[in-house]
Amino acid sequence: MAVLKENGNPLCMELYAKMHYQQLRPKKIVDYKREAYVYPAGNVRITLDYDIRTSLSIYDFLKPEQVPVPIPEAYILEVKYDNFLPEIIRGIVSLSSRRSTAFSKYAATRLIN
Repeated sequence: MAVLKENGNPLCMELYAKMHYQQLRPKKIVDYKREAYVYPAGNVRITLDYDIRTSLSIYDFLKPEQVPVPIPEAYILEVKYDNFLPEIIRGIVSLSSRRSTAFSKYAATRLIN
């Protein structure tokens, strides 16, 4: 944790302070691949997250090896936009064979011990 304090970066300092004063500690590592797309009309941002994985040990954080435990069959398509969703995008992302639901990659990894 001292490395965060010594870094001098404001974000690292904020994380250090929260970990020190609020006793925050990591519980899980969540790793995934992401494809991101932008459509300027409506400021549409689309992300596809897949190959979601977790580790059984928090001590693997920032190690170069891959995080080993996969979350099976999880593909998350997220669409964000500002004022309106253009019809062309609405048609592309409307997948009638799929369900629309809330999903937390972190919560899914917490189910695996």
